[in-house]
Formats: sequence, structure tokens, C-alpha cells
Amino acid sequence: MKTRALILAAGEGTRMRSQLPKVFHKVAGIPILFRVLQTLAPLSQQIAVVLGRDFEQSATMLRSAYPETSVFHQNKRMGTGHAVSCALSFYKDFDGYVLVLPGDLPLLCAESLTSFLNLSKTENVDCAILGFEPENPFGYGRIVADNDAFSAIVEEKDASEEERNIRLVNGGVYIFRARHLVEFLPAIENNNAQKEYYLTDLPAILMKKGFDVRVITANDPDDFLGVNNREQLAFADTTALNRQKRNLMLSGVTILNPESVRIEDTVEIEPDTTVYGPAHIFGKTTIQTGCVLQPGAVIRNAIIGKNCEVKPYSIITESTIGSGCTIGPMAHLRPGTVLNAGVKVGNFVETKKAILHPGVKASHLSYLGDTEIGEETNIGAGTITCNYDGEKKHRTEIGKRVFIGSDSQLVAPLSIGDDAYVGAGSTITKDVPPCSLAISRARQTTIPDWAKKKKGKKCNQS
Repeated sequence: MKTRALILAAGEGTRMRSQLPKVFHKVAGIPILFRVLQTLAPLSQQIAVVLGRDFEQSATMLRSAYPETSVFHQNKRMGTGHAVSCALSFYKDFDGYVLVLPGDLPLLCAESLTSFLNLSKTENVDCAILGFEPENPFGYGRIVADNDAFSAIVEEKDASEEERNIRLVNGGVYIFRARHLVEFLPAIENNNAQKEYYLTDLPAILMKKGFDVRVITANDPDDFLGVNNREQLAFADTTALNRQKRNLMLSGVTILNPESVRIEDTVEIEPDTTVYGPAHIFGKTTIQTGCVLQPGAVIRNAIIGKNCEVKPYSIITESTIGSGCTIGPMAHLRPGTVLNAGVKVGNFVETKKAILHPGVKASHLSYLGDTEIGEETNIGAGTITCNYDGEKKHRTEIGKRVFIGSDSQLVAPLSIGDDAYVGAGSTITKDVPPCSLAISRARQTTIPDWAKKKKGKKCNQS
């Protein structure tokens, strides 16, 4: 039987103390709601989300990432049962199961949901509830059941002493036949302190009507870590990061001092790479085999080829690194940087929109912006591509096998031909032809005893 998924994400999230709706806060680099959608993607062809607060803003963010997802609006927060009814058109004429789950379970795994769905369908149930057993069940609704046969969901505040001793609690994940949602949701009443319509009442209604309601227990309580405030957000983030690092280490990545390493879920690292803590790796980053990331590396949205070394406290952002490159220490590769194979970018070198072809060396203390540098060129210490004239950015083109002397200023727009040389301390403002030597500095003049005559100083002369 086919399944559709309905995510309830209309909660106010007031305890987050944030202008951003709760479900768009990130856990391990991915918005909470998007993590739930990723988990559901292989399990259901049709997915809908019920949004509430800042609906237009939230719907725009959701549709930009998941344009195929149906979006519904719960204008007034009147409980989870009311939220499901807001998506009536999504399941009204559907002959199958509807999986209903919260949008704030960032750690819920596909394995848990797959097992839940498969067992529910195999048993041909009318309704099933996915429960779990936390170390401390305080605050959760207890599931009263007998041999997996559902009896009731009792909230903590309404539970008797005996019921509070029950370890099995409600995870907020359900499966219903679509036709039962259409027929019996209106039977839910709001006879509670909040005057809200709770979806937790529906399984009991179905049971009393004689339908088959089951309880299925999940194996990992961490799957149900919800996020209601910043403390829980941090805990969920840490748990997700630990899962990611554990999976990477089991796949052949060495992570030393792992508690000080952040590797987000969007990061891919191939075996035989070594990451020394502390290190932070963010966004859509790919690191190929054989790399070494030394302490203090910060990498975001980058591609790093095989057998590269990132030395301590280097920052790499939105850049592409070829195989066999050495970066740092304390280098800063800004967006648009492309290093081809075998390039060396050393300490205190900054690049931006720079293409360095194979074998280029810029070993220290340089700024290379809006430039393309040919193969085997050497950039001396203190070299600057002066790419900004106060109004516009301009490019510097440097050919192959060029030698740029230390402390040179290359004033763009500028072209330096293959096999050319630039003398140390030069300010180059005109194009340099291939195989030429360009020097732009005043002839040195030395005046003996100048300080003694001009300022009356006594100079010790040996």
C-alpha cells in the first residue's frame, strides 16, 4: 500500500527566542526541517508540510530547497489534530497510509522509519504509533499498551503514579489510513487546558471503534531528540556531529582529538585522510583520499584533491584545490580560488578569485586577488596584486615560469609574459613582455654622515 508523509512544522518555537522559525535552525549544517525531509525522501514520493509562523517566508525557504513538496498553512495554532486537518486536500482522496511526524526531530533516521513502515504494512494495521524508551521518561506522554496492543497515550501531568513508571513513551510519529483521518479527525475534542485538538487522541478513538491500533518500539532513543530551545539545539547538533564522525572513522578516516572537530553532515571525506583537532569543516565540502588537515583548519564549501596538506590555522572558503597541494600555515583562500596540482601557498598568503596553475609557489606574505598565474611561476614574499583602483576591480595575468621578486606591487590591469622576471621591490604598472626583466625602483643614493649633520646626532662609527 502506498504511503504519503505529512510533516507538522507549524509550532511557534517561542522558546528559541529567535526571529527565525524553529525548524529552519541548523543541526550539523542542515536546517531541522530539511533533515526530516531528507530522511523521508527515499520512503515517500509525496510529502507535505504544515507551516505556521511567518508562513510566506517559511514557504519560500522550503520551496527553494524542495519545490516538489506540498505546503499548507495552519493559521491558528489549535493543536496537532487541527494541523493535520489543515492538509485535508493532501490525503482526502488518497487510498493508502499517511505517515505523520513532527518537523523538529532532526536526528530521526531512515532506518527507524523504514522498519516502522514495513512492520505496519506487513501487519496491515489501521494505525501504529512509534514509541521509544528513554533513560528518563519525564515530560513525555506515556504509551499504555499490552503486548504492543495500544490502550492510551497519557500525558505526564495527567498520569497516575503507576503510569509515570512506564518507560515506553510517545515519539510523535504515527501512521494512519488516509480514510480514517478524513472520517475520524472531526471526532477529536478540545476538552483540555489548552483548548487544542490533539492528534494523540485519535489512536484511542480508532481503538474504541474496533480498529487495529499497534505500538512499535524504536531501538535508538536519540532518534527522538526534539528541539524546543537553544540548549536542545546544541545537544542535537552535538549528537548529529558525533554520528557523522563515527561513520567517517568507521569508513577509514582518521580523526584525532575528535571532540574538538566539527564535520557537518554535508561534508564528504574519503578514506585515508587524517583530521587533527581542532578543525572545523562546513557546508558542501569534499576532501579526497590521502589528505592531512592539521590543527586549526577551517574549511567551508571547498573541494580538496588527493594528497593535499592543509597546515595549521589555514582558512579555505568556496575554493577548489587540486591534488598534491600544500596550504599554509595561516593561509587564507577566499572564494573563487582555484589551485591546480602541486601548488604551494604558504604562510600568511591570501588569495581571492585567483587561479594558480600547476607548480606555482607563493610561499609567504602575499596577496593574490583577481589573478591567473601560469605554471611553475614563483611569487616572492610580500607580493601584492593591486586589483582595486577605488572604483573597480581589475585582473592581473601572469604567465608561465615567471619570477616575481619580493615586495613587488603589480598594479592591475596588468599582463606579465612567460619567462619574465620582476625585480624585488618593484611597482609594475605596465605590461611586461615574455622573457623580459622589469625593474621599477629609484637608484639608491647613500649620503654619509647625513644624520649627524641634519639632526646633530652623535653616530658611533667603527
